[in-house]
Amino acid sequence: MAHEHSWVPQIQATDRLSAALYEAMTAWIDPAAHATVLDIGCGPGGLLPYLADAAPRTHIVGADHDDESLDAARSLVASLELGDRVLVEHGDALDPGSQPGPFDLVIARKMAHHLPDQVEGLRMLAARLSPRGRLIVGEGGLPTSCLPFELGHGRPGLMSRLEAAESARFTGMRRELEHPVTSRYGWNVVLESAGLVVEETKSFLWDVPAPVSDEARAHIRSTLQHHLTGDTRQYLNDEDVATLEWLLDPANPDGVDHRRDLFILGASTLYRCALPAS
Repeated sequence: MAHEHSWVPQIQATDRLSAALYEAMTAWIDPAAHATVLDIGCGPGGLLPYLADAAPRTHIVGADHDDESLDAARSLVASLELGDRVLVEHGDALDPGSQPGPFDLVIARKMAHHLPDQVEGLRMLAARLSPRGRLIVGEGGLPTSCLPFELGHGRPGLMSRLEAAESARFTGMRRELEHPVTSRYGWNVVLESAGLVVEETKSFLWDVPAPVSDEARAHIRSTLQHHLTGDTRQYLNDEDVATLEWLLDPANPDGVDHRRDLFILGASTLYRCALPAS
């Protein structure tokens, strides 16, 4: 089986292309209403500068278990001279002694779906909250698309098949977790099962319209390359692999290096949760 290369540069590219998305998310999260904030599973720290900018009087901790992500987050915080307000440290969502809090606001974006038992993991995140604290969980939304339905080569609808292959890869990854628990419901019910009260749910668009910038084009190329060379490839048929190779050929005038119809469009959903009233 092929193994994925590091996703940190890919996530960093996503962060750089997501300014409008992160600004809208941060305004809705409203970190300034809280004295202490924990961004658990912060990755390379893309949201941390937005939280710091929106809440200059708030103490912010970014935590992750991945050393490469932590190095990237620390470099970002240092480059923006935020070290006096933003602390980046090793953290584990499933370790009660890791960032125990209490925090007035805990943010967990795109990490709860990696937990072996999502309900129990969310309970452990909620245990870090102060009595009136809020937990922001970012899960679900819509898959991100970047290609038109018809490419002029191969079978139409490649993007939907890439999404299906990515879902199959993720399902296989979850099977390899230690004692995984299958979730039977959507995220609002999962959160309620963890003893949380879902106060509000909102989805935010990641919208980079065509024609894209050189940076966005490079990000799309890198994403497709990951599909071609990483663990997702085993879930693609030979025709779709050939189409990806065709798209990634630098000499192809209809490939990703030259197309004017590339775009980025997706949606991320945030849930604002509270502890039940005592």
